Amino acid sequence: MQEILQMKLMYATSDKGYSLDELVCQLGDLMKEKGLPGILQLILQLQDEHLAIGLIKGDANWHPEPCCEHASYECVQKTSKSFKTSIGQTHVRWSRLRCRNCRKTFVPLRDFLGLEPWQSKTGEIERVVVETVADQSYRRGSKHLETAGCIPVPKSTAHRWVAQSDCDEMDSGTETMDLLFADGSGYKRRPSPAEGKNNRGEVRIAFGVEKTGRIRPIGAWSGENWESIASQVKGEREDGRQVAEMFIGDGETGLLKALGMLCGSQQRCHWHAVRDLNFEAWKGGALLEERKEMQSKLAGILELDIPEEDFESVDEEDKRDLAEKVLEAEKKVDELQSKLDDKGYAEAAGYVRRLKRNLFEYVRRWLETGLVCPRAASWIERTMREVARRLKRIAFGWSEKGAAKMTRIVIKRFLNKKDWDKYWQKKLRIDGNVRFFLRDISLCSPTILGR
Repeated sequence: MQEILQMKLMYATSDKGYSLDELVCQLGDLMKEKGLPGILQLILQLQDEHLAIGLIKGDANWHPEPCCEHASYECVQKTSKSFKTSIGQTHVRWSRLRCRNCRKTFVPLRDFLGLEPWQSKTGEIERVVVETVADQSYRRGSKHLETAGCIPVPKSTAHRWVAQSDCDEMDSGTETMDLLFADGSGYKRRPSPAEGKNNRGEVRIAFGVEKTGRIRPIGAWSGENWESIASQVKGEREDGRQVAEMFIGDGETGLLKALGMLCGSQQRCHWHAVRDLNFEAWKGGALLEERKEMQSKLAGILELDIPEEDFESVDEEDKRDLAEKVLEAEKKVDELQSKLDDKGYAEAAGYVRRLKRNLFEYVRRWLETGLVCPRAASWIERTMREVARRLKRIAFGWSEKGAAKMTRIVIKRFLNKKDWDKYWQKKLRIDGNVRFFLRDISLCSPTILGR
């Protein structure tokens, strides 16, 4: 269907002068309150009449699902329907048709647009609301939508829309990924004395990196242990099939046992390894200067770089030298452990002993396959900062369900913006089936410009 719409705009200005700001504000208010919603309403009205007339006459290009073998239609009534959109609230009176044969009724325009019977908002305004409250609180987001975007959405309505949205759904897939990351962060949840829950909640996330380099968000959970999360991350993979070739984590014992076992190998984050040594040494009574010295020695041992050249261009002798450096570094770790034992710092010595096994897996992986992987969990740390910014610094009193859902929204947007846009493009059915062209802006009658 193609039509040419005409809009008559009358304006009046003072000959004594006015500000450009007032002109812009008045024009913007008019278009948002009556202009754009009015255009949308007229287009929907024209489309409704076009569909209804075509179906009644029997020459329509679009047909609904047949209600019976000999369907023919007649118009029985016009009903009013309102929709909230990002360009304002629009109203439409659409036709309800009835089959003369089986007497079944339906609304052609609703089926043509793919709307649900109860739907009262568009998907595009849902996206605007979701992305707004993912960056700020519901209260501030509601005010921001009304003042900056002229979209009046109450806080409670925004909360309901986000809770009902399926934009946070994730799929871990079944193929073996290249890398797997996981971590947790605390937040202030809503306490429940009846359930024995205080205000200390924790949200846990996992995401992977596919062999193509694409980041795949896997999920976010609150109130679940790592064993339960691991079973969900594994998904429908066959027994024995790895989730990823390598797991990179901060060394948390429960995390390594649950998710680390789903991967071919584990790489201990070097940054956490050095940082956490300070705490272990402090538990053993080491002074600040001693703790700093321990951290400095461990950091020096871990300074082992992979050649920047392509794997194929590195000769075998250099690869053998790198393998020998790994063995030397592991011996230095053993020496550091012995010194700590001799000084009586049993906690720090035990910590260093546990570190040794997974410190240099990134080098061994490169020597075997030529594939480079990070030796620090910086990707997951940056992601957790985004999560903590929304859950810790902007709001508190979360329910576990709400915290997990908001976390999934945040990590989907942060980790893979392209996939986030693709999801909404598919949900909104943006397939290039609608085009607008502004042909002309001119005066209805001669004025000073025509002189």
